Amino acid sequence: MGKTKTLKTDYALPGQPMSEAEAKKMIQEAQNGKFHSMQDLKVKISEWKSKFAK
Repeated sequence: MGKTKTLKTDYALPGQPMSEAEAKKMIQEAQNGKFHSMQDLKVKISEWKSKFAK
């Protein structure tokens, strides 16, 4: 016997119910947010590492 496909998907963390519409809204908000280039991220990560290095 194969696996049964279900249409019900849980988009939330345990204990925090969320509808599919709410999940899609959050994704759209994130996509409209600020994005950084890889070079910017590398600089920010190296700054963070040097700040917290022992």
